[in-house]
Amino acid sequence: MGTGKAGVITAWVMHGLSREGSDRTKWIVLTFTIIFWGLAFTAIKHAVQVLSPFELAFLRFLVADFLFILTVFFKGYRIRRKDIPTVFVLGFFGVTVYHVCLNAGEMYIPSGIASLIISTAPVFVLVLSAVFLKEGITYRKVAGIAIALVGVYVLSRPDSAGHLIGVLLVLISTISAAIYTVLGKSTLKRYSSGVLTSYVMLFGSVPLSIYAPSSFEKLLELDAITILSVVFLGVFSTYLAYQGWYYVLKREEASRASVFLNAIPVVSIVAGSLLLSEPITLSTLAGGAMILAGILIVLRAKS
Repeated sequence: MGTGKAGVITAWVMHGLSREGSDRTKWIVLTFTIIFWGLAFTAIKHAVQVLSPFELAFLRFLVADFLFILTVFFKGYRIRRKDIPTVFVLGFFGVTVYHVCLNAGEMYIPSGIASLIISTAPVFVLVLSAVFLKEGITYRKVAGIAIALVGVYVLSRPDSAGHLIGVLLVLISTISAAIYTVLGKSTLKRYSSGVLTSYVMLFGSVPLSIYAPSSFEKLLELDAITILSVVFLGVFSTYLAYQGWYYVLKREEASRASVFLNAIPVVSIVAGSLLLSEPITLSTLAGGAMILAGILIVLRAKS
């Protein structure tokens, strides 16, 4: 009996240690995912000083797609032929429009402001879901949306180091991300996130291939830092960050994990200030605080 109890206790302790190690790994992966996505805005800001928004998007996904192709091949990912048009549309919004407009927007505004505007994606997902999917919307959610949008307006003002054209371009990216999310909800019922995202990335890169000639021509003229920026965007901010995000979502509630994504603009603002000498004004902080507050209200509001 004593030996049996000891065995149970030992098993319980080992299970606890294993779970603790798994939880620790989960939060480490989430931390690096947030850092990779946060630094993406800084890398983009540097790269668009040399590359056009289209060329940067093409080269970024040239690097990332190599890894996604290997993943599709070795993991045996497959999609049905009838779903190819849907996945292509998802790729058009989630890759082509999103990244080209984000790159273009960062030609006008600091990387930190761009990251704050992109963080409003859940707000637009809520609006589109209410309109097209008839999902519930409450007064509290409306209040959160209003606060976040006022924050975007504050960031578009010159005293926030903002620029109206840049803000509008990044808003197009944000809305594209929201369209991708809403359209992808039904498709995710048939495929895992890993399968769907791999094909979305590959199909979404196809329109960018038009810019292959000019991109390869520019590639020969790039300095080492710009090349490193492109590689970082393709490997770390695209491929590894998405793999990390899926790893976390398998082990944590999506609603809880999503809250931590609000740390991405913090990483971007700090990195932009330290690496690119981007200004941090009181208006920037005020607008950013309003956006983050609005998003938290939306995420925590009950339907």
